Amino acid sequence: MLIIRLQRVGKKKFPTYRMIISEKTKDTQGMYLEQLGTFNPHVKENQLNVDAVKIKEYIAKGAQM
Repeated sequence: MLIIRLQRVGKKKFPTYRMIISEKTKDTQGMYLEQLGTFNPHVKENQLNVDAVKIKEYIAKGAQM
């Protein structure tokens, strides 16, 4: 089963996140199928950058959030 989730990256005490798609049983820090976007909680504008087309494709194929 595929799942869309956030992967923590960045420096210590200054995290940024990647939105990834991977198998449900795999670790978030391990291999993933594709990167779908990024999230930076430390900036005021453009915090979330995603590829909406790819996300809709994976949800249509049965991926969970």
